[in-house]
Amino acid sequence: MNDSDWLVSFSRELRRVDDYAALVELVRRELASRFGLSNAWLYVFEREEDQQAVLVAAAGAKAEAIERELPIAPLAGDWLVQALRRDEGPIVIPDALGMPENPEVSRRLENRTVVNMPIGVVDHALGFLGAGTFGAEGPVTIDARAVARLVELANIASVAVARLVLRSRDVARLQLQSRLAQRQRLESLGLLAGGVAHDFNNLLTVIRAGVGFLSNTTLSDEQRKDVTLIGNAANRAAALTQKLLVLGRQEPPNFESADVNDVVRDFLRLIERVLPAQIQTDFVAGSGLPKLWLDPHQLEQVLMNLSLNARDAMPRGGRLKIETQQVVVNGEYRRAHPWAKPGRYVLLTVADSGTGMRPDIAERVFEPFFTTKPKGEGTGLGLAVVWGIIHQHGGMVHCYSEPGLGTSFKIYLPAAEVAAADVGNKLTGAVPRGSERLLVADDQPEVLSILSRLLSASGYAVTAVTNGAEAVEAARRELFDLHLLDAIMPVMSGREACERILAERPNARFLFLSGYGGDALPQAFIKLHGIEFIAKPFDPDALLRAIRANLDVDPTL
Repeated sequence: MNDSDWLVSFSRELRRVDDYAALVELVRRELASRFGLSNAWLYVFEREEDQQAVLVAAAGAKAEAIERELPIAPLAGDWLVQALRRDEGPIVIPDALGMPENPEVSRRLENRTVVNMPIGVVDHALGFLGAGTFGAEGPVTIDARAVARLVELANIASVAVARLVLRSRDVARLQLQSRLAQRQRLESLGLLAGGVAHDFNNLLTVIRAGVGFLSNTTLSDEQRKDVTLIGNAANRAAALTQKLLVLGRQEPPNFESADVNDVVRDFLRLIERVLPAQIQTDFVAGSGLPKLWLDPHQLEQVLMNLSLNARDAMPRGGRLKIETQQVVVNGEYRRAHPWAKPGRYVLLTVADSGTGMRPDIAERVFEPFFTTKPKGEGTGLGLAVVWGIIHQHGGMVHCYSEPGLGTSFKIYLPAAEVAAADVGNKLTGAVPRGSERLLVADDQPEVLSILSRLLSASGYAVTAVTNGAEAVEAARRELFDLHLLDAIMPVMSGREACERILAERPNARFLFLSGYGGDALPQAFIKLHGIEFIAKPFDPDALLRAIRANLDVDPTL
């Protein structure tokens, strides 16, 4: 067969190729028979802006060694890859063994003859196609005529490579768009949930305070039972609104330096009381893990939500496995997982051997209020809360599931060692009273009424207003010992009112309340002025202690 017939035959076979591995094997077979080049490989630039080429296929006796030694070919510091990116080729190395500056990886692979040909369409670099001999195979002769044939082969192969590369880029783009759309959907629902939680918290503030007032009156046994039921229901509702605030990312974690293995071990002691005996629990603790900057209680909540879901997926028993390990998310991993952020992480895996989920279900598990459980058995918030907590920690979470084979949640927590936070002593003893003058501002009439009643009953002289502007005017007319301001109010916010009052009275004291959670005020603002923040619905005793603590601080310190 002459050269022309061979290239026509090669082109015809190439049209039937539908993946990288088949393409490279076809090239290897042709080059081995024509030129004695027994191994072949293909590197591609997954995106035009990439600064590295990724090995997508290798064929021949050295394929596994190539995949192990050189999965990535970076542009930086590699003259050969840079030249191929600029379409300066083909580049032929007659015998790498005789090169004075033979790279270490080349010595390990025992390269002999090496040929690399740039692959591209028009002026777009797609990658490079290579072939060569190794070790005892020795070098082969690649003369000018052979180089011409190799250029023709590379030009023909570039069409097939372009088809595969562009298809891969389209798939990656669609996956990224899907993940972005999911994230935007979750964040939108989270904002909505946070707004709903704010309204709930104002209502719960009134309910819980009302329960406290009733509990201190003379009640029949039946009435006291009813009051207890109302209080318990209010507490459960408060816990639910905390989940909603996590969805809206408005409840900041209490970060501290923690060992993730210690958190898991503490959690396992707790979960033993919840999981049935027929579910086996295993923990594989990674060694030498860095400490993480996290909220242990929120991480325990994540583990609890995932473990309860695993329990429900294993009604006849099974295995729940929790594992920790240190991982690095790099270009190779991101190629298969476009949603991933590069960096060093501690990977926390929670896997079960349960019923698993179909792909269309697994894609929606983190959506708020989405649940496959029967009506009345689930709120659809558990996994949405998991998503919110992990993203607040700067991490990533991904679900892998297959019907009949179980479900695995992969949680990536960024490794960053930070000094542990100081923890104060818990206040105990009788609820303190006082006689100081307090200014209270809240735009919810029911909440304002409850606060006024609670504080007046504790001996304080209370002035109540409904917005920040009224608070500023009241502070101009009268000197108050403490200002209790709702963070978010119409007309003028609590923050602006605080700043205006401080401008006239630099020694004024403040305590902020909000149903939106900790994000209602910037942390920098709170730290600058040393202001304490209390989230609604608050415990009346805790509020009174906080007020007393603020009033008892020596202003000269």
